[in-house]
Amino acid sequence: MYKWYCYKNLHGHRIQATLYLSIFLSPLSAAETIQSLAPVTVTAPITVEDDTDYFSETAGTATRIHASLLQTPYSVGVISQKALSDSQVQRLGDTAMFISGVGQGAGLGGFNTDLIIRGFSTEGGAYLNGVLDNQKFQVRDMALVERIEILKGQSSVLYGMGAPGGTVNYITKKPQFSSQHNASVALGNYDYSRLVFDSTGKVNGNSKVLYRMIAVGQLADDFRDNVTNDKSTLAPSLTWHYADSGSINTEFEYSYQNLPYRFDNVYTLGQVIYDQSYVDPRAQSDRDYWRFSTALAQDLFSGWSAHLSSNYFHVKRHDVLFGFNTLINPTTVEGLYSDIYDHYNQFNLRGELHGEFNWWGNRHALIVGVEHNESDDYRHRLQSLGGFTLNVFNPDFDHAIPTTRFAARNIAMVEDGYYLNDQIDLTKQWHLSGGLRYSIFNPDTYESQSTGKNALTANAGLVFTPSDKVSGYFGYSQSFLPNTDLDRNGHFLPAKRGELVELGIKTHWFKHRLGWSAAIYQLDQDHLSSPDPDNPSDYVVSTGAGRSRGFETDLSGQLSE
Repeated sequence: MYKWYCYKNLHGHRIQATLYLSIFLSPLSAAETIQSLAPVTVTAPITVEDDTDYFSETAGTATRIHASLLQTPYSVGVISQKALSDSQVQRLGDTAMFISGVGQGAGLGGFNTDLIIRGFSTEGGAYLNGVLDNQKFQVRDMALVERIEILKGQSSVLYGMGAPGGTVNYITKKPQFSSQHNASVALGNYDYSRLVFDSTGKVNGNSKVLYRMIAVGQLADDFRDNVTNDKSTLAPSLTWHYADSGSINTEFEYSYQNLPYRFDNVYTLGQVIYDQSYVDPRAQSDRDYWRFSTALAQDLFSGWSAHLSSNYFHVKRHDVLFGFNTLINPTTVEGLYSDIYDHYNQFNLRGELHGEFNWWGNRHALIVGVEHNESDDYRHRLQSLGGFTLNVFNPDFDHAIPTTRFAARNIAMVEDGYYLNDQIDLTKQWHLSGGLRYSIFNPDTYESQSTGKNALTANAGLVFTPSDKVSGYFGYSQSFLPNTDLDRNGHFLPAKRGELVELGIKTHWFKHRLGWSAAIYQLDQDHLSSPDPDNPSDYVVSTGAGRSRGFETDLSGQLSE
C-alpha cells in the first residue's frame, strides 16, 4: 500500500520520536469509525483499524449538512484523522501544508492560531463542530481533533461575522460504541516531552450512554531562549442516545498553557536574525481555559430534524510581554514591556431546523436557523514603549523594568443572526443553492456611523454533475466582520465587508481513493486596518481595500488499498 502526503521542514521544527500503544476491548465493525493512533511493534500484537482515508468525499462545513463535495459549490479542504495522525501535526498552522491557498499566519507570536487563506488572515477565528470556537488566545490541542475542514471563502450566511479568506472548522473526537484505550509518549529535542491518553466506550456496558476521556500533558522549550510551551488538557465527553430518533452530546474541556510571547525574528541589514531571542527571562505566561459544549439532534418527522448547539468559554490569563516593539535603526530595537490581566467570557447558541422534501418536482435540503453569539472581554495592563533598547545581534536583558502607564478596556459584543439556506436538485445533473442572513449587532459596541449595527449577507452556487465522478461549479459568497479596534479618536472603523466569486471543477478516481480539484477565484474586502504607527498597541488606522486573485489545485488520496 502506498501512503503519500506533503510535508515541509521549517527552521526550528522539532525532531520527535513517538511510541504508541493501542488496546481494543471489543472487535470493530465496518460501520464504526473509531480512530486510533498509529501503532508500532511491541512485545504483544496490537489490533489496528484499517483507516486509509486521505481523501474525503463529504464535508459538512460548507453546507451544514453531510453533503457530497462534488455537489458543493465552494472549495473545501478536508484534513482527515489519517493525515493528522500520520503527519503528527501539533497545531493548526502545521496543517497548512495539506491544502492549496492556505499558509501559516503569525498567530500573535504564539498567542493564537492563525491561517492565511487566499491572502487574508483568519484573525484567529475558528469554529468548533460548526459553532464559534474560543476567540481569545487559545491554540487548540490536536489530540482533541478528529478532522479539520477548511472552507475557502467565509460564508456569513451560515457562520455570521468572519474573515473573508475562509472558515476553519474543528471536528472533535466523539465517544464511540467500541471500547478503545490509547496512550502515546513523545520525546524530542528542546527538552520536549508529551503524554496523551485517550479512552472511549460504553458507560457500564450501556450502549445508550457513551464516554470519551482525553488527557494531554506537555513540557517543552523552544529554539528561542526564554520561551517555553508547557500545556495540559483534560477533556471528558458523554453522548446519550436517549431515543432511536435523538441524541445529546456534552463536552467539557480544561486547558492550561504557558507560552510567553515569542516576538519572532528581526530582519535587518539584508538578513533574518534567527540565532537571537529577544524574550526577556522575566517574561511570563499563565493562561487557563474552560469550555462546556452541548449538541442535541432530534428527528421530528419525515425528512425533518431539529439541532441545538452551544459553547461556553471562560479564559483567564496573565501575560508579561517583555521584548521589543520595532526596529529603530539597523542594530537596535525599541523595548516593549506589557503586564496584562485578561478575563474573557464567550457564549454561543445556535438552533436549526433541517428539512429534506420535494416541492414543485425539485428536491430541497433546507436549513432555517437562529444564532446568538456574545462575548465580554475585560483587560487591563501596565505598559511601557521605548523604556529601554536591545541590540539586535547581542540583546542584553540586564536592565530594570521600565516605568509604565495603566490602561484598561472592556469590550462586549453581541450578534443575533437569522438565516436560511437551501440546496435544490433541479435535475440529476444541475444543483442550485442559495441563502440569506440578517445579523444584528450590539449598538453599544459599534458606533452608529460604522455600518456595524446590522448586516444582510447572501450566498449562491450552481453545480453541474455530468457524472458521479466529476462536477463543475460556480460559487458566490459574502462576508462581514466588524472592526473591534479603535482609531486614535476613540472610534470604531467601519465594518469589513468581503465578496468572493469562484469557478472550479472537482473529480475523483480509483474507486474514490484519489480526488482532484481546481479553482479560479477573486476575493475582495474593504475597510482594512493596521496598527497606528504612533501607537501600535492601542489604535489602528484605515488602510483601504484589498483584493486577492488566484488559481488553486489540490490532489489528495492514495493510489492503492
